[in-house]
Order: sequence, then C-alpha cells, then structure tokens
Amino acid sequence: MRFSFAALSFAVLAACGPSVAVPGSLADVKAVTAPVEDTQVLAVLSYASWCGSCKVLDPKVETVRAANDFEGVEFFALDYSAKDEAAYFADAETLGIAETMRGIFPENIKTGQLYLIDRSSGNVLSTVTKSMSEAEIVAAIDGALS
Repeated sequence: MRFSFAALSFAVLAACGPSVAVPGSLADVKAVTAPVEDTQVLAVLSYASWCGSCKVLDPKVETVRAANDFEGVEFFALDYSAKDEAAYFADAETLGIAETMRGIFPENIKTGQLYLIDRSSGNVLSTVTKSMSEAEIVAAIDGALS
C-alpha cells in the first residue's frame, strides 16, 4: 500500500512538471541582450530557479510589468540557477552593469531581489524585495524614473 501511494504521489508530481518560473516571467528569458538605446532604468532580477524569494518576487514583478507601461524601463533577469558566476557576470556585462553587480555582490551572488539601476550612471536607484506589494513595486519603478 505504501509503495502504491508513493508511486501515485510521484506520478502526480511528475505530471505537474518542475517547480520553476511562471510562464511569461522574467526568468523565462534565457538570452540577455543589450538594452535598447532609449532605456533609462534597467530593472534587473537576480534570479535562480531554486530560490524561494524568487518564486515569490518574480510573479509579482511580472504582474506589475504586464499591467503597466513603464516607458524608459527595460526588464531583465540575471540567472544564477547553475551557480555559474562567470555566466552571471557575462550577462551583466551585456547589460553594461557588470561593475554595478560586482559592487553589490563583492563575495557571493545573492538572488531574490530586483535592482532598479540607472543605465547612464550604473547607480542602484532602488531595490525591490519579495515583501513588497505590487503597488509598492509600481511606486519604486515610478520613483526610479523620476
């Protein structure tokens, strides 16, 4: 009986698929490309598929992104799922913010936060965390634009 229950549980979990990012989320974007020319603020999610904070924050950010037109803001995810620092910082270099991200993470990369970065200066304007509401996230992005 225990074996049958365990086998059934495994089959149900397998049918649900892996617990990764919500479809349409920032984390689904695998290739990081250079920002468009008129981008003022880079909204950069430091992400990993195994990160609990990412699983809370990413859907909130995606909801905010889908419901608002933030002119001058471009959203990106720096994926640290494989714990590959070289690839993480290479993608940050593509965005033009490698030094900014190295400054944030001088020793260890942390995931589960969205950094609002001024594209021209590389300064972090605001940091969005999982504890923030969608309204607070909108306010942080609007504030970064002003």
